[in-house]
Amino acid sequence: MNNTKLKKGVRLGIDLGGTQLKAALVAEDGKVIRHQSFESPLRPHDFAKTLYHNVKTWLRPSLVGTGVAVAGDVDPTRGLVRFSPNLKWRNVPLKKILLKYPFPSPLLIENDATAAAWGVHHLDLAGQSRSLLVLTLGTGVGGGIVIDGKLYHGATGSAGEWGHMTIDPDGIPCGCGSRGCLETCVGGIYLVRKALSLLKSSPKNPLHRTGVTPKALYELALKGDPLSLKVWKEAGKALGIGLASLINIFNPDTIVFTGGVAGASKLLMRFADKEIKQRAFRTGRDRVRIRTSSHRTTVGVVGAALLVP
Repeated sequence: MNNTKLKKGVRLGIDLGGTQLKAALVAEDGKVIRHQSFESPLRPHDFAKTLYHNVKTWLRPSLVGTGVAVAGDVDPTRGLVRFSPNLKWRNVPLKKILLKYPFPSPLLIENDATAAAWGVHHLDLAGQSRSLLVLTLGTGVGGGIVIDGKLYHGATGSAGEWGHMTIDPDGIPCGCGSRGCLETCVGGIYLVRKALSLLKSSPKNPLHRTGVTPKALYELALKGDPLSLKVWKEAGKALGIGLASLINIFNPDTIVFTGGVAGASKLLMRFADKEIKQRAFRTGRDRVRIRTSSHRTTVGVVGAALLVP
């Protein structure tokens, strides 16, 4: 599975995030042949049923296999979702549930950010990075690691959970059960919560008219809105602290952002750079390339498909 040479043929890729479900037919070169997105059902059996209902007309014997990416702590060997904070799943035997339907085999289950890292490895970097870290910035924050062309899973398949690095030990509670995680500083749902809290003392802020979304916060920040800038400044500072730790620990040659919130990566990095310069070893920070995926909204589903060897 962990190589850049894949069997020719079309694969089915599934990316189940905290709020959205994506499905695609993907060729071995990463080209998306067909795709669609729909709202994620929260109950595992409903997810399987909804998925099959939406893609059953795509299924044919010639498909090479199925790769499924899921937000949360995943055991890829057993096809088990041990814990997904955003989906509220615990010990869900997802592979077993999906095998009740005629999805193409083999069927592989993987953490969504790890799958995204595999997608970045193929689509953005053409397998050229020797030490790649990927941060998915979306509803939550996840991560993946590719070293010498191979996915790194760690001892239990849980490696790369950057979103649950502690940034502020006295910070707000996280869905994982800890406090002050990076996800609570940069995840989309937490950016919105922060803005809503600040709006209580800013009755004339334009967010009252536009509605509070990461996109609205980003657009208003670019126009100089103080409240929106404050939200992104705090998020960027937290991201910089996290990135500095990752640079010091892994000494990567490349760090890539993906996901919806990654659309604001330039703004985030405006505030993150200061923290990186203060906290990361100079040799590591001077070597690393930090960039945003050119395929940030599709690398998850493509990476999931390309997990099939």
